[in-house]
Amino acid sequence: MKLKTKIKSKILLKMVLWFSASALFIVGILSVVIYWNAQSLMVKKESDNNQKILFQVKYNTNLMNDAITRLAQSIFLNGDINKIMYAKEENMVDVIIRMNTAVTSLTSSYPYVHSISIYNRNLDQFYNAGSPVFFNDTQLSELNASDRVLPKLKPIYRDIHKVMNGRVESEHVLSYFMYETPMDDEKPSALVINVKPEWLLENIRQINMIDPQKKSSIFLLDQQDDIVDTDQAAEKQNQLKWFQQEYTRYKQSDPTPSTDGSFKRTYMDTQYLVTFSYMDSIGMTLMKIQPALEVNGYLNSFKTSIIFITVFVLLMAIAISVSISRKIYSPIGNLVQTISAGRMHKFDLRGTGDEISYLDSVYKQSMEQLNLFDKQRYQYEDVIKHYWLNRLLTEKVKLGKTELADLFLETKIALPLEGTYAVLLLKIDNYRRFQQTFSAQDKETIRFAIINIASEWVAKKYVNEGLDLRDDHVAIMLSLPAEDETFEEEIAALIREAQQFVQQYYKITFTASLSPALHRLEALPTLYNKALEQSVYRFIYGHRSVIDSKAVLANEAGKKKGYSKPLEEQFQEAILKGDTTGIESALKPLFDEMTQLSYYNAMASTFRLLEIARKTLEQRLATDLSALPIDLSAFSLSIMENETLGGIFDRLVDTLGQALRAHEGGELPPPKVNHYVVETVSEYILTHYDDPTLCLASIASMMKITQRRLGNLFKEVMEVSVADFINETRLTKAAELLTGSEVSVREIVEKVGVLNETYFFSLFKKRFGVTPKEYALQNNVKQLKKSGPHTE
Repeated sequence: MKLKTKIKSKILLKMVLWFSASALFIVGILSVVIYWNAQSLMVKKESDNNQKILFQVKYNTNLMNDAITRLAQSIFLNGDINKIMYAKEENMVDVIIRMNTAVTSLTSSYPYVHSISIYNRNLDQFYNAGSPVFFNDTQLSELNASDRVLPKLKPIYRDIHKVMNGRVESEHVLSYFMYETPMDDEKPSALVINVKPEWLLENIRQINMIDPQKKSSIFLLDQQDDIVDTDQAAEKQNQLKWFQQEYTRYKQSDPTPSTDGSFKRTYMDTQYLVTFSYMDSIGMTLMKIQPALEVNGYLNSFKTSIIFITVFVLLMAIAISVSISRKIYSPIGNLVQTISAGRMHKFDLRGTGDEISYLDSVYKQSMEQLNLFDKQRYQYEDVIKHYWLNRLLTEKVKLGKTELADLFLETKIALPLEGTYAVLLLKIDNYRRFQQTFSAQDKETIRFAIINIASEWVAKKYVNEGLDLRDDHVAIMLSLPAEDETFEEEIAALIREAQQFVQQYYKITFTASLSPALHRLEALPTLYNKALEQSVYRFIYGHRSVIDSKAVLANEAGKKKGYSKPLEEQFQEAILKGDTTGIESALKPLFDEMTQLSYYNAMASTFRLLEIARKTLEQRLATDLSALPIDLSAFSLSIMENETLGGIFDRLVDTLGQALRAHEGGELPPPKVNHYVVETVSEYILTHYDDPTLCLASIASMMKITQRRLGNLFKEVMEVSVADFINETRLTKAAELLTGSEVSVREIVEKVGVLNETYFFSLFKKRFGVTPKEYALQNNVKQLKKSGPHTE
């Protein structure tokens, strides 16, 4: 395959490098795994070969051990030996003759037999014969004198330290013991055959001489793991001694040591493979040490082959990756050329980005334009839908069924063209406080939430469409199933759930007014007006009530036009007496009767009752009106600010009680809510926020009220202090100026009545989280994004 020497495309180069790196990684990992596996296999194979050699030595040793065991049993039963072993009187001539006969025949037939020893328990005497014929085995005498139990026919490797002509010479033998177990605690008569270890060591030496250049050797460890053959050079002895110690450490480190195995150790910068095998027949251990270079020699040649194969595969992978990368890149390159050809900003190979980055940026720009288009389309559709819902609810639309069907389909209005309809009006409670407390954006959010939450709850059973009428209420148009006579109760239950949810999360309440049902779509304006008329009965039923036509009909069908005269007289008498408890007791039945009246009669009766209360109070307090905590001229207007009879009842009882206690010189109760005063303060702040001297003290001085009382009244109603309300008003106005005008920040600070620019910056960042300049910049960016698609 012919490869180009230069790849211009960045993404193509990345693909080639990625594929090549992946191939190198995979091949490298496989090569390392194969090499380590091959090394483990070769070491294991070499260890197995060593074990076979050791097993052969072990097998020969077992054969020899069996032969000596049978020999010991045969000698033990020999008549001459028995005569010596169990004689009760010592006859040295007879002992010498019999020992000489036994040893001569034994050594001629078994040259590896070193000597024999006989112990006579009756005489407590040892008789030794061998090489030479007679010698004194002092070690055997000490062994017999000890309490140690001697093993039967199990060899013990020992140094007999034979005495020759007064000299002690060291000589190692394998001693086999044969005796009968006595019935008493006395030591038994015994036979000891000492065997020369040369028959085993010579076998090991012959194996070590096979290939001395490999520097491998086999040696023997006795029962105490001491080296048996020390007929080596000093350097070799040191090496064997070191490996013997390493073998001991290896056994100690293994909690469950095996009788056969292998391990690696490094001695004098050379790594060795140590293989061992325990010979249980004689209780000794065979050990072979072998330089690891013998194994590594095979591995080095194998490693060279693996490296060659890896390089070859890598070259092939690079060639294949270039070919594959070109095929994969081809559609990407064509796409980049096609897109770049029709755009202002061409793709530049010399830039920092590659083709994928370029396509990603083009995709993001395209998606932003599509999202903006969809947003504009949805906003347009929402505006159109709101427009037609408003027309359907407030005026009679003269369109044919076909036109209406097309309109409903286009604007996605869910109401059916035919069926039974009703209108549900949701009126915000304490609307004046709602207007004062929330910003324009918050008010819009809450109205949207009321529509969506109520619509979602009602949608569990009824198809509906919600509409924000930009006033103190929103409306929901309902499609009812045919002949549904209980829809009022079902809708009331659903609306109460929605009321609870809105109050929990938005801390406001609303009253619902449900119109009767009609069977024509054109009747929606009539139903809306009916629901609007019914909503005034919130005055009687209170906040969070659900008002339907049946409840209104019960009030309007009543024959009473007002409350009874005797109750009014009781009320007047209680005021004249200054009896606050009597006032409340007289008012309760009065208001109970007013809740049964129609709306207009209830309003008229309320005004009549308030006027009577004012006049009676003036009569009671005619002597001194200057000390009253209330303004009697605005008495009725102040109390009628409440939207419900329940609120008027509470306010009237509190006001009368406060006035009577103040007149009598009693202690004034805690300040009560005075909506008239709070509304005046709020309006004054909203119109005079640009006055740098505006503060609680200046407002209290102007209204002739103490600062403490004015501050308490304002905070009880607005839930913020006068100072915080002033700051919030100034910050809100400053934010509007920052986004809607070209005025500098310094000029804005002066326009909102703040003298200290640093203090203003601190307040603004605490309120909005950014500085005024950052706030203006963020809004400018948002406006640019909303301005429409950009030209590339």
